[in-house]
Amino acid sequence: MMKIAKTAIAFIIAVLVTYVSAAIFYTQQVIAKQSAIGMEFTAGQKLEYYTSNLSGLWQYGATITIALLIAFAVAAGVKRILTPLAPIAYPVAGAAAMALLIVLIESQLGGGAGVIGGARDALGISLQCFAGFLGGGLFAMLRPR
Repeated sequence: MMKIAKTAIAFIIAVLVTYVSAAIFYTQQVIAKQSAIGMEFTAGQKLEYYTSNLSGLWQYGATITIALLIAFAVAAGVKRILTPLAPIAYPVAGAAAMALLIVLIESQLGGGAGVIGGARDALGISLQCFAGFLGGGLFAMLRPR
C-alpha cells in the first residue's frame, strides 16, 4: 500500500513539474515572439501573463496528466525488456509524451499556425519536450524501487 501511495505522490509531483515547466516555457515563447514583432511588455504585464497561463492552461495540464500516465506505464514495461535503457526510460517517456501530445492536439485542432502558441517552432516544441523530460526524470528519482 505504501509503495502505491509513494508512486502516486511521485506521479503527481512529476505532473506538476511538467505542467508548470510547460506553461512557463509556453509563456516565454509567446512573449518572445510578440516582442520580436515590436510588442513591449512591462515586468508587471509579463508576471500577469505567466500567472494567467499557469491557471488558464488547465486543459493542457489535464492532457499532460493523461499523456504522462500512459507514457510512464509504457516506460515501466519497456525498461524491463531493454534493461540498459532503464535509467532513462521515464525521462525519455516524458519527452515523448509531450511530443506526441503536441502532434495529437495539432492534428485534431490544428490549422497551420499551431494551436499551442508556445510550440510553433522547433525551439518551442523542444522546450515542451524538455518539460516532459524534467517531469520524467523527477518521477524516476522519486518513485519507490
